[in-house]
Amino acid sequence: MLFPLLVFSVGLLAFLISGGFAYDYAKILHWCFYLISFISLVALLNFNQSRPLFLMAIILLSYVIINYLKKRLGIDFKTSVLYQNLAMLLPFNFLFFYIFPKHRFISRQSLVLLFLILIEYSFCEFAIRWNLVLDIMWNKIGVISAIGAFILIITALFNSIKKGDLFDYTVLFSFLNVMSGFYFSNSSSGISLFFFFAQFLLSAYLIYTLVYNHYYDENTGFYSRNSYLIQSKHFPLKYSLGIVSIDNYDKLLKTIGCRKQKIINELIADVIQSMAPEEVIYRYAADQFIILYKRFDKKEAFKHIEEIRREIAGVEFEYSPTQKAIKLTVSCSIAEKKRSDIDAVEVLMRADKAMRKTLKFSHNVTSQG
Repeated sequence: MLFPLLVFSVGLLAFLISGGFAYDYAKILHWCFYLISFISLVALLNFNQSRPLFLMAIILLSYVIINYLKKRLGIDFKTSVLYQNLAMLLPFNFLFFYIFPKHRFISRQSLVLLFLILIEYSFCEFAIRWNLVLDIMWNKIGVISAIGAFILIITALFNSIKKGDLFDYTVLFSFLNVMSGFYFSNSSSGISLFFFFAQFLLSAYLIYTLVYNHYYDENTGFYSRNSYLIQSKHFPLKYSLGIVSIDNYDKLLKTIGCRKQKIINELIADVIQSMAPEEVIYRYAADQFIILYKRFDKKEAFKHIEEIRREIAGVEFEYSPTQKAIKLTVSCSIAEKKRSDIDAVEVLMRADKAMRKTLKFSHNVTSQG
């Protein structure tokens, strides 16, 4: 939470203390906003990410519209129908894309969402002709927009406390920056500064996420397959590799769905972590974990991974408050580094081959390669 909080606090204090920056600085922030927006949107499209992309697109559209209104209407732009409708819709758009389930941008869902955004902004355009303000004004405060902002802030704070995810903090302080940009939009430096920081926070989250997901598994927090491929080149001379594979994973995925399967993965990961607290663990595939036993030979490592298999078989996994707990099993395999092995690939292949051979006849067993 400290980084997004620090960015927002520094920006707000700097603006309030200075009373606004010179036009030249505001112009630099203005073009920096467009530059960071363009780079981030291209990156999000490249990596097929949806939620941050929609949030950044909403901020960009708001910034463009406000500047257009300032240029066209001058100091009276805040009284325009388009500005007031934009201020009312923004919190709800932010809230919608914040709580909307994560999905790939290139999908049917995204096409529908883009169509809805088009309808929304088209309606705002027609509302100008009818002089229709969607918000309810009270003492120059939009009641509906204030309710939307309150719901978003409370939701983000609750999720931040509950999960401690960087995305929740980023959305919270990015939204506060946008709201500050609206409030100080009379000032060229105010709108440029706060809208830039809003995009900057989302861009920083994007960079962090791409780097984190390259080295770590987002679902479990274990090292990812990429990390395994990198680190396996530096494994010690003697070690054992253990494989833990969830039985009937595809069937389970079809039965309970992707979102609940992620909860199951987290619960299984917790069991593995508690049973191997000092070992290095990798999420090698959707249904497969690899445990690096640096201190044990094959015989000792077999005992430890067998304990994990038995522990998981004996646990009832409560993955939903409305669903009955389920029992799962895993199949395991262990292999030890030999002198004749060129690298970790041969060790892993030997363990995997032994497990696949066993899986043809039975599940919920531990094999040795």
